[in-house]
Amino acid sequence: MKMLIFNFKNFLYLFLWFFIGFLYFAFYLISVTFSVGVSFTVVGIPILAGVFRTIPFFLDLDRKIAEKYAHINIPSLKWDPQDKLTKEISDKRNWFTVGIMIFPRFILGFFTFIAAFVCYLLPIAMILSPYLYRLFDMTVMMIAINTLPRAIVACIAGIILLLLLPRLAERIVKWAGSYTENILETIRSWR
Repeated sequence: MKMLIFNFKNFLYLFLWFFIGFLYFAFYLISVTFSVGVSFTVVGIPILAGVFRTIPFFLDLDRKIAEKYAHINIPSLKWDPQDKLTKEISDKRNWFTVGIMIFPRFILGFFTFIAAFVCYLLPIAMILSPYLYRLFDMTVMMIAINTLPRAIVACIAGIILLLLLPRLAERIVKWAGSYTENILETIRSWR
């Protein structure tokens, strides 16, 4: 009977070891990926801090399971994860970088994506409209391009836009570059 209990504890420990390993992998992979993925917002850093605060709990859980089922005596860790996290999270440079600079940059990046589409892809699609109007339902500024004369007018308008809009795109690129430069200068001046 003693041997049966011993083998059952070993089996249970191996199963728990697998389960906890899977839990570590799934929890930390998903939570760290999510928190780093949303770290450009103000929400991601506290999520990351909360994820890091779970490390001592999981290590202590693993230690207790090893003591109970594998009969291994492991001393408890004296680890205060608040020290480093508090310094990192309360540093105003990090909050400024994450909360004030990167989030607006995300929104502005969305607008620059739209500008790139309008400045480059839209004129090319309009130029190709005499070839594409039969294959696709094309609409430009709520005007359906469904006949050859409309497609030719759209092609001429696309050529004109292709001559004018790259200048606008160049100004947007210079503005975005100066914005990035201002971000880096601000961060550098604080460090």
